[in-house]
Amino acid sequence: MVSLVKPGKNFFVADLHHPGGPHTEIDQIFDAMPADTKQVFMLGDTFHFWINHEEFIQARYGGFLERLRGYAARGIDVFFLEGNRDFLATSYFQDLPYIHLLPNPTLMEIGGRVVYIGHGDELCWQDWAYQLYKTAIRSQPMRFLAEHLPQAILTGLAQKMTEASNTLVAAKPRRMLDIPHRAYQSIIAGGVDVIIHGHVHDTYQREYTVNDRKGTVYAFGWKDGKRNVIYFDG
Repeated sequence: MVSLVKPGKNFFVADLHHPGGPHTEIDQIFDAMPADTKQVFMLGDTFHFWINHEEFIQARYGGFLERLRGYAARGIDVFFLEGNRDFLATSYFQDLPYIHLLPNPTLMEIGGRVVYIGHGDELCWQDWAYQLYKTAIRSQPMRFLAEHLPQAILTGLAQKMTEASNTLVAAKPRRMLDIPHRAYQSIIAGGVDVIIHGHVHDTYQREYTVNDRKGTVYAFGWKDGKRNVIYFDG
């Protein structure tokens, strides 16, 4: 378990789906970050899609990465946790000293409370087809292949996979996409006080009591067609 002891705010973002280049809404979100922020957590799907070719990365996300580098220079810790759209970024960020990688999910101690942070797709227990797809696409052979194909091929594949994903998600019943109560309850029963995640493109707060243990869920990322963030200090 990671323990955070820095005084100041913890700034969480999820599902930014950064398309690359300047982006007014995303820039405004980060420009509004409080001055006493000490940790920035990116909980997956920060980037709409990602391939590990330097030309692609710098053309699309170079400006955003410079922003993150600037935070680190000011003493702000920047954490990245991969999502379903940007899991390939993990290997690239391993070589960047200003970004700290977190496994999905991660348990942290924040303000004396045990906090589960994750992208959220790992909690979609009812969407078994997606879980099988996720296991296959993030396997080591697939990651190896993605590291060695030419940029043009990877870009085309990533775009087609993104379009296919959007089509498949739109066709699924809502109950399949929702995170079941038992998923939250099982985590709280294991000793977790707070669950923070994205992925569902919705925002809600839920309270659970499991065996006399109380836990709180914060899902966030989008509300009414707009991105949002949360601050959590325990």
